[in-house]
Amino acid sequence: MNYLLLFLIIHSSNLLQITIASTEKRTCAFSPKYDVYIANNLPPDSEPLLMHCASKDDELGYHNVTVNRDFHFNFCEIPHTLFFCHLWWNNKDVAFDVYNARWKHNICIDFKCYWVAKSDGIYFSGYYPPRELELKYSW
Repeated sequence: MNYLLLFLIIHSSNLLQITIASTEKRTCAFSPKYDVYIANNLPPDSEPLLMHCASKDDELGYHNVTVNRDFHFNFCEIPHTLFFCHLWWNNKDVAFDVYNARWKHNICIDFKCYWVAKSDGIYFSGYYPPRELELKYSW
């Protein structure tokens, strides 16, 4: 009986998160809400940064992000949450996880993950607005 009650509580909380997550203004009832930003800080006259982001359950689409602009999204974390992005610029590309619940240490401080595309690679800051940027991936 206790296992059935626990199952119903967990299942209903996941349904609530999914229902709330589908609305425009997202509120996470039983888990933290994460914000992910991917900014284009490429040289001024660069072609737009093309990106595709997704998770197992959420297709976020393809986006052309112009210089000094960003693409951002948020989600309610559940166990095993993973979002990845593939970025293209000129003849270069890189694909990487922008959030992974299985990271040994949560690198997103205060539930903010900030990624920046620059001419030499992809940088990260666990803060928004960003503080120190660390090169994570080269093109």
